[in-house]
Formats: sequence, C-alpha cells, structure tokens
Amino acid sequence: MKTIRYECDADGIATITFDEPGSPVNTMCRDWQQDLTAVTQQVVRDKDAIRGIILASAKTTFFAGADLKGLMRLQPSDAGAVFHEIEQNKKNFRTLETLGKPVVSCLNGAALGGGWEVALVGHCRIAVDDPKIQLGLPEVTLGLIPGASGITKMVRLLGLMGAQPYILESRLFNPRQAHEMGLVDELVADAGALRAAALAWIAAHPVAVQPWDDKNYRIPGGLPSSPKLAQALSVAPAMLKKTSRGLYPAPEAALAAMVEGAQVDFDTALRIESRYLARLIVNPVAKNMVNTFFFNLNAIKSGASRPKGVPRYRPTRVGILGAGMMGAGIAYVQASRGIATVLKDVNQDKADAGKAYSVLRTQA
Repeated sequence: MKTIRYECDADGIATITFDEPGSPVNTMCRDWQQDLTAVTQQVVRDKDAIRGIILASAKTTFFAGADLKGLMRLQPSDAGAVFHEIEQNKKNFRTLETLGKPVVSCLNGAALGGGWEVALVGHCRIAVDDPKIQLGLPEVTLGLIPGASGITKMVRLLGLMGAQPYILESRLFNPRQAHEMGLVDELVADAGALRAAALAWIAAHPVAVQPWDDKNYRIPGGLPSSPKLAQALSVAPAMLKKTSRGLYPAPEAALAAMVEGAQVDFDTALRIESRYLARLIVNPVAKNMVNTFFFNLNAIKSGASRPKGVPRYRPTRVGILGAGMMGAGIAYVQASRGIATVLKDVNQDKADAGKAYSVLRTQA
C-alpha cells in the first residue's frame, strides 16, 4: 500500500496510519481509495486477532479531505464512476464501523471535509486540545457537499436543525467546541498522549456500536415530519434561494440530502448523499469554485504574485480614507490582526459610525 500503513501488534491493536507520500497532508486520492479497500480487507482477515483499531496520521494534520486536483480533471460523463467510488469508500467505512471492534480516531491536527468524515468512522474520537486545530465540513463553500457520510452522520449526531450550520454554512469548530457538542469524546494535551488515551478507551469498550446502528436510536430533535421541524423546513429552501439566488446548487443539494436522508434508514441515506455529490462533483460550478476559492486563494496567501527581491513588510499603523461599509470592514480585519487603524471620512459622525462597527465586530 502506498498511502496507508497497517500493523496489528501482539496485543491485538490494529493501527491504520495515513501517510500519503510526497504530500504534506493526507487526501482521498485514487491511491488512498485503493489502499483503503486493501486495508479494510486485511482488517476483516485479521478480525479474530484484533481487539481494537486505531486510525492515526503520520502528518502534522490528521486528514485534509478530497483530492481537489483530481476533481478538476473530471467530466460530466464520469458521474457514474464517481458515484461507485464514493459508494466503495462508504462500504469500507461501514465495514470498519460494524466489525464489532472498537475504532478510535486520533486527531493530531486538522480534519476537514473528507478528513472529518474519516474521523467519524471512529466509535470514539480523541483530539489534541489546540484552539488552532480546525475540524468540520467546508465542502459547500467549494460548490460540493460532504458526500463520504458526513451529512448522514452529522444529522444523526446533531439533528437536522443542529447540523445545519455545520453543513449548509460550512461552519468549522475546534476540538474543545467539538467536545462540547459531543462530536469529540476526549481531549488530550498533545499528540504524544493520543495513543495512550486510545488504548485506554479500547480497553474500557471491548465492544462498540455507532449510535445510528443501535436499534433504539432516534435522530435528535425528531424527523422532518414532526410539526416543529416541518414548519422550519418548509421555509428553508426559500431562505437558501434568497441567499444563493439559485446560482449555487451545493446548499440546496445539501439540504435535500439532509431532509431526505433523515426519513430513511442509514444505508439508504448514504446512497442519497452519494447521488447528490456525484452530480455536483462533475458540475462546472464546483470546478470554478474550487479553482477560485481553493487553488487561487491559496496561491495568493502563499505570495505567488509578490514581486521577487522585495522584503516583506508588516505595517503597524494604517490609515483608511472612507469609513463606509468597505472602509469599516477593512478596519475590522486589520484591528482583528492587531494593526492600529485610523479611519477618516468627510465628517466625524461617519468616521465614528465606521469605528463603532469595527469595534463591535472585533468584540463579537
């Protein structure tokens, strides 16, 4: 295997370590998908010798998510093949989840998009307590939806209304926030403490079952047909349309997958999710958004357009002419980064209004 290392020790602990060669992060590249199938088959063969499974990363982050470079090469005619690839990944996830052995995800760093979906395979998630670590599902901001079980599982963990900000708005969270929401089970001080915590959890939980596989499980907050939810959900499409003006298909697809998936059994919900993602992933809108908001934005942040030979300069005090919406917004961004900012406008009232906006945003 190229991207995954597998080891089952004498104590019956199977460790699956993600380590994509030649990359600073782990992604769901084609090699990884093939390796996931291979390692899952090996785990099934070793089932009788396995006492518990640990999912870990050899990188400084846990998992970065989808292979966006590969996505850019897809064509509309690839939708069928993409659907089957997504389904195969989920089949592997389900095999690990339903093996009857405790699975622990050790989050040493960021787990975003597909990375968070990998983390959700674990019956237990243990994370380093670092506020800089980001977790969550940013797919909608790139014209996609969480399609590797993220929608289905987040709805079943948080409920339809509870999951909306993290799916439809792509709101991210850190490990402590995830712990407060019940999405992370335990926090540790540093990455060196992850394995010991995982071993302790496995010892305390020799048999583990995902919440949605419990026959008595119910979705938090109720089904879409419950009166309270039905009323809120009836206006949700209109609210999305007002925001997107019908130009962004991802939020609408995500909402549809959430609501439709909540009305059926878990495995059917996974297939619904896959169908919506397969349509979006070959859509030009997704490619354009990935190119603009991921590749181009990362190039800008890395200084791709900076002139060579010019030393970096960090301003300590900046003046802004015009305290209107744009000026006040710029002032807020600068102030939030610790840069002293002076706003100037045609009169004191307008300058004060811009300052008040910036101060309120900074304190929020």
